[in-house]
Order: sequence, then structure tokens, then C-alpha cells
Amino acid sequence: MQSLTEPAAGTGQDDLVPVAEALAAATSWLRRAVRPAEWNAVALSTLDAVDRTGPHRISFLVAQERITQPGMTGIVDRLAAAGLVQRQPDPADGRAALVAITPAGRDYLTAIRRQRAATVAAHIGTLAPAQQQALAAAAEALQALAGCPVSAVTA
Repeated sequence: MQSLTEPAAGTGQDDLVPVAEALAAATSWLRRAVRPAEWNAVALSTLDAVDRTGPHRISFLVAQERITQPGMTGIVDRLAAAGLVQRQPDPADGRAALVAITPAGRDYLTAIRRQRAATVAAHIGTLAPAQQQALAAAAEALQALAGCPVSAVTA
């Protein structure tokens, strides 16, 4: 499988710069286009991480979200107080705890994802048919990009 950090055959790294710039602009637009959630971006990203990849120690979430340990502890405390996550014993180390999503947390994320997808789909519907088809063709690659571990990125 082609690495996302290596250019495809016949594609130079410089050829990917316009794509990267377009993705950065689209990401910025997306933050403005969707209705803000009641939780900040780091809290939502943390909730998403424990939903998609399972329970994690706070130290893993600190590295994933690139914030401080006290900052992540505060986020987890607030998410737990809201019933969106819970701490559970780490079976590998009884002194540590894992942060896991609750059914209420999963329901909340599902609602946010649906609302955001509907908003973006409505905007995509205003584009020319060729642009809509281009975005549809890129969906698989965008999913693969979104699934790349953040820690694997090198600059």
C-alpha cells in the first residue's frame, strides 16, 4: 500500500503541495461551516479517539491530542461529569485507569457527526456536478488520510 508520506509513482512531492493547501483550506472552512458543538475541538477529538480506537490511558490521549497532562485530565474530568466517558481499571496495570466512551458519549458523537455531515452535504450539493463527482472519487483517500495516526506524521 502506498504511504501517504511518499508520493505516488510519477508524482513529485511538490505536486502534492496544492492538494495539501486545498485540504488545509477545506479544513478551515469546515470549522466555520458547521455549527459549533457544546464541547471544544480537543474534547470532541478526545471523545472521537476513545470511540474509534477503544479505551486509552490519559498519557496516550495527551500524546494524541498534543496537550498537557493537566489539560487532558481536566477535559476527561468534564467529559466524565457529563456522562460521556468513564474511567475503568487498566487490566495491564491496576494502578492506572483507562478512559472509555459511554453509550451516552457514543450517542452524542453520532448526533454531532450526522449534523455535521448533513451541513457539509448541503454545501456539496451547491457545487457543480463535476466537482461533486471529484469529491465523491476522493472520499476513499480522505478516509484513509483521516485514519493515519497523528504520531506517524513527520515533517
